[in-house]
Amino acid sequence: MENKIACLTKWLNDNGRFQLSTNVGASENDVSGRNVTLSSGIIRQNELIISVPSACQLNFHTVLYHISKFNSSIRIPNDTERVETNTTRDNKLDPRYRAYGILNLDFLLNMSSFQLLELYILAEWVLLPLWSENQVESFWEPYFAIWPSQDELKSFPAIWRCSKRSKYKDLLNTLPTASRNHMLRISNLIQNDWQTILPILNTWNDIFQPPLSLEDQFEKYLHIYRIINSRCLYTEVPLKKDDILSKFTMVPFVDFLNHTQDIDLHCYPKVNLRDRGSHGLGSFGVYCGSQIYKTVGEEILLNYGPHSNDFLINEYGFVMPNNKWNYIDITPEITTMVENPQIQIFLENNGYWGDYTVNAEGPSYRIIGGLRNS
Repeated sequence: MENKIACLTKWLNDNGRFQLSTNVGASENDVSGRNVTLSSGIIRQNELIISVPSACQLNFHTVLYHISKFNSSIRIPNDTERVETNTTRDNKLDPRYRAYGILNLDFLLNMSSFQLLELYILAEWVLLPLWSENQVESFWEPYFAIWPSQDELKSFPAIWRCSKRSKYKDLLNTLPTASRNHMLRISNLIQNDWQTILPILNTWNDIFQPPLSLEDQFEKYLHIYRIINSRCLYTEVPLKKDDILSKFTMVPFVDFLNHTQDIDLHCYPKVNLRDRGSHGLGSFGVYCGSQIYKTVGEEILLNYGPHSNDFLINEYGFVMPNNKWNYIDITPEITTMVENPQIQIFLENNGYWGDYTVNAEGPSYRIIGGLRNS
């Protein structure tokens, strides 16, 4: 892992103004997986810990930029590459001229960030080595190299449901209501995204005849979905300003930071729009919060949001012991108590139907309101 991190750091330094505090380092262990810890000195409030250049982030803008290098019809001012010529020699050397040449701008712009990154990563990480017989390497290879394996990301309920090869389908019956509902929502997104990118994959398979079946490609796609979903960080995406689910970027090294359930205490992110360059969204920085790090070996943490374990297991593939944001969803139990359809209509019209939860502090106001009117 140390060699991979060294290669990643060199790549980040070679492609922009990468900054990393000299007091921290990345490592890996069996308990917390990949992580960032204090290696020396002290990190004080508002001190910069990590800043990753715009060019080394994976998001809607940078993907369009890299696709445009191989398709001159993909043109967006300030976001795509100016390609004057595509020589016959280049076409023979790099299969992406043929692969990305079938894409058109309207199709790409209508994709969500998830769909575009799923298709692009599948092409660059999985298919490009097959198309080129390992003669062409993706720009993103140092980033791909530190991503977790399929086996490391096996604890996502939606994958248990979507994968034909999952060994954990029986566990779906043990999920609590909130977790099951979340799993079904993500499963639908996964299947919808697959149907969106499938026509492109079918065309690529006709062109290149890769020695990888469509079923195998689907399993790789599921792996990529897990990686994106568990590592994306919220940021504004101008080209997808009306799609809240598309507002994210993937940031090397920052995604080593593990989750803490404490809000506004450890670290906080900040995007520097002035460091946008010719494409991208701006450098992505992580700064120290009010939690001062002064013990060598202490893990540098980032809060992913006030999430229950039902959310965390579905979105990130892990749970937190003694999670203060946990709750129990008792919607099925409460709704079956309402036998009068007129009362149900009344509750629906007044915003009190469904989503009945209980947390450590007691029942939610929705339960109180619902039962009071039933």
